[in-house]
Amino acid sequence: MTIERPPSTPPPPAHFVMLVAIDDSTFADQVANAAVGFQRIIPGAELHLLHVIEPRRAMTNVPIPYDMPGSRNEGLEARRALLRRIGDLIRSRSGAHVAAHLAVGDPWREIVQMAANLDADLVLVGTHGRQGIGRLVLGSVAEHVTRASSCPVLVVRAKAPRAVPEIEPACPDCLTVQRDTSRAKLWCERHSLHHPHAHLHYEMPQGFAAGSTLIVT
Repeated sequence: MTIERPPSTPPPPAHFVMLVAIDDSTFADQVANAAVGFQRIIPGAELHLLHVIEPRRAMTNVPIPYDMPGSRNEGLEARRALLRRIGDLIRSRSGAHVAAHLAVGDPWREIVQMAANLDADLVLVGTHGRQGIGRLVLGSVAEHVTRASSCPVLVVRAKAPRAVPEIEPACPDCLTVQRDTSRAKLWCERHSLHHPHAHLHYEMPQGFAAGSTLIVT
């Protein structure tokens, strides 16, 4: 007698939850773009948007700050409009379903708490990369989230040249070669000639990472 076995059921796709924290600046669009990129890499990822209103901006007896004209209800509606706009932006570029959340409290704490509540696999949080007072207000949120979160945190910053004494700026000729060859070549003639393994595709030119190569098997 032949026993027919039921067809095996393929395992369900891995469930990936991404929490995207945005502020009320123009930088929120760049954080949204990063979320779109991850959603394309991980199809079916569950995306959650979070915007946190600090206590001084909540519906309390504290006077409304200058950036929230009109009534407190108008201020809350402006934050909801921000979430709708960024949610629409992500949906239009990725087709993903986006859930929006509005919280009141200390930003870093609310972000980490929401990540815990959702059992998030990844948190995206932006930073303006400012120094001085700007860093105390903006950069500290990303730093606190990175330290306190129980899941990986991706800090999104604007892609722009930064003056760091220990880091040399990119060679403009190398960047031109990468752009013109669609990255089939990485280094300009000057940097390629200095490396003993220049014929390899991913050679590392001297002065960048001397002696390092990608070994392809």
